[in-house]
Amino acid sequence: MEVDFTKMHGLGNDFIVISELDSAAVDEADKPAFARDFCRRNISVGADGVLFLQPSDGCDLRMRMFNPDGSEAENCVNGLRCVAFKYHLLTGKADMCVETRGGSVDVNIRVEPAGGKGGGTAIAELEMKGKREFGGKAELELETGNLQYVHVNVGNPHAVIFLDEDVSGFPVPEIGKSVEMHEKFAPARTNAEFINVKGRTALKMRVWERGAGETLSCGTGSVASVIAACELGLCERGEWVRVEQPGGALEIKYGDRLFLRGPAEISFEGRLRLGK
Repeated sequence: MEVDFTKMHGLGNDFIVISELDSAAVDEADKPAFARDFCRRNISVGADGVLFLQPSDGCDLRMRMFNPDGSEAENCVNGLRCVAFKYHLLTGKADMCVETRGGSVDVNIRVEPAGGKGGGTAIAELEMKGKREFGGKAELELETGNLQYVHVNVGNPHAVIFLDEDVSGFPVPEIGKSVEMHEKFAPARTNAEFINVKGRTALKMRVWERGAGETLSCGTGSVASVIAACELGLCERGEWVRVEQPGGALEIKYGDRLFLRGPAEISFEGRLRLGK
């Protein structure tokens, strides 16, 4: 059995994207193992997750996202932009509603002049209509010491940690893993964002993603960080806030409505052979 796929990324957060709009490409029971097998770097395609496009009753399409450890995520904003771009290439639609486990999202896609089927870049602006809960400040007891964080849920859970020291040199892999696996977040675990506030409309972020580890960027993590910063009075509500990450920058506007804009790119297309 062979499965067609598109390798895509949003600011270096990369995915194996598979359309199941017409029929299932991977059996439901096999999806976790499929993600574990093909997300492995060096010995397989390698990715931060697998995205499936599926039919939806209430939206244009449904997005399913599986992490490299086989767990299914509630949402993924970098993945959403990739899925929306893929759907645009398949259907020609520029405006769409995407269903996720974390709520519905309205997306507008603008393809860059060099874009086109089989390659290119799109700029996507999303309005997120799902959950956006600000849980306030709390503290974690870690082996390395106590750590203050802000709990935010945007359809998936985030622990946003504001730092005085430069995040570039912070031990994100060590602390991020400890935060993700802390008993306080069991059994679902959490994503962890490490933030420097650079101004009223600028943040610098590194992220540890639940089930994936440190990635070059994270859309929901960017959103959660801007919500936390605005609610704490560190950034401006209703203004576009730029979130710089190792993979590039996203812009988020948080107020009565919640918007995000950023790129999605096609890396290559291919075909996977399943089984012996």
